[in-house]
Amino acid sequence: MFGRSGITAAVKVEEEDDGKTPAAKRAGEYVTLKVQDTDGRAVYRTMRWTEQLQGLMDFYYDRAHGRVQRGTGRFLYDGRRLSGWQTPAELDMEDGDEVDFFEELIGGAA
Repeated sequence: MFGRSGITAAVKVEEEDDGKTPAAKRAGEYVTLKVQDTDGRAVYRTMRWTEQLQGLMDFYYDRAHGRVQRGTGRFLYDGRRLSGWQTPAELDMEDGDEVDFFEELIGGAA
């Protein structure tokens, strides 16, 4: 029923649809990420897949209400330290993923 060229055309269309990068597929979509600190407090933020994570970091510090000073901690995802210029799409994050926040401890033992 299908000619050989009909099957080839169907496969070609499928390859074109799947040829997009994950970032391109998600460009207009949103992801909700959770920032969890060592005290058990959690902050949720919905952002674009292509938005830099600095927005998530700033959002966490704003919600800390003085408990944590801006820039005094580390954000980690899957055990790797995050940089503000990275995006959820670059890190292959999924909706609902958790980012851990660890406050830097300064000082030593007595």
